[in-house]
Amino acid sequence: MNKKKIVLASTLAILLAPVALNTLPTTQTVHADTQLIGTIRRGGTIPVDSNDNFVESDILGNFSSWKLGQRITIGGNPYYEVATNEYVDATSMDITQNGKLLNPVSSEISYINHVETISNAKGASIIDDNNNSLGITLPKGSSWKVDRVRIFNGYPYYRVATNEWVKALDFNMADSIINDSHTVVIPNTHQPITLRTTTTLYNSNGVSLGITLPKGSSWKVAQEKTINGHQYYQVATDEWVLATEDQSTSIFQNGTVTATLSKPVQLYDTSTNSMTRTLPAGSAWKINSAVENSAGYFFAKVSNNEWIPLGSSIFTDNILQEELANSSTYEPYFAINLFK
Repeated sequence: MNKKKIVLASTLAILLAPVALNTLPTTQTVHADTQLIGTIRRGGTIPVDSNDNFVESDILGNFSSWKLGQRITIGGNPYYEVATNEYVDATSMDITQNGKLLNPVSSEISYINHVETISNAKGASIIDDNNNSLGITLPKGSSWKVDRVRIFNGYPYYRVATNEWVKALDFNMADSIINDSHTVVIPNTHQPITLRTTTTLYNSNGVSLGITLPKGSSWKVAQEKTINGHQYYQVATDEWVLATEDQSTSIFQNGTVTATLSKPVQLYDTSTNSMTRTLPAGSAWKINSAVENSAGYFFAKVSNNEWIPLGSSIFTDNILQEELANSSTYEPYFAINLFK
């Protein structure tokens, strides 16, 4: 599983230069990070306005570069402003900061065995193994056996034939998963969920099955359950995902959470821009928010100005650390000087 970056607290025992460090408001808009540059990937893209309407008069060409402004969320996905009220999907660009690529394209392939039906009213376009359009469209309502999942530009695609791939969003969400030995029917009792990361499957005892579902894929949920103190969603028979892997679910939606430290951890203080006191191993702390910076590192808030850098096994409960990262808000400048 492609895990989020975490940083050991011991690497952070340095002073910070002055930087904007306010936590995000509850809205999904953040301030501009003028250090970010977006280069449009092959195929170009059409920007949208803040209401997700295409700005068709302003098509952005292949490999054109744009200084990125504020970051907003549209339909659960991150977009960056490239002009007044014009936003581009983050997965349509290579995003760099000081020359460092922040969102490389994954070429990972997962092997599956599904039958899927095209639901897009306009049909579904086919691309080849190199993400080039083949000029072929599959009609709405047609069904296809798919045997692989691959990520192109941040989106999951299903393979429908040799060298032919279709975006997963153009299909109906799976009503069944066909394994080698059985077919599992998934009741549609909950609103569908969309996965924010490449997501590990667990059994009903909270034990990893060693299987993952692709980032961005959508699934119907049969039921939800608390396993070992954590909320999970069932997506197939004895197959569960952490609830916070859903783009719309947060560990903070019911208030603060309590974490117990497995080792001493030095805190980062936003009021002084420095590493300050150290919390002892075995102490428990209430956490009410978490943030991610543009370098992909995470911090959890334990007081008005104090934050725990999420690090390797710093909590007695490792699942909690993943839930905190999943529930973080995006603050591009937060402690960013540490990662230059």
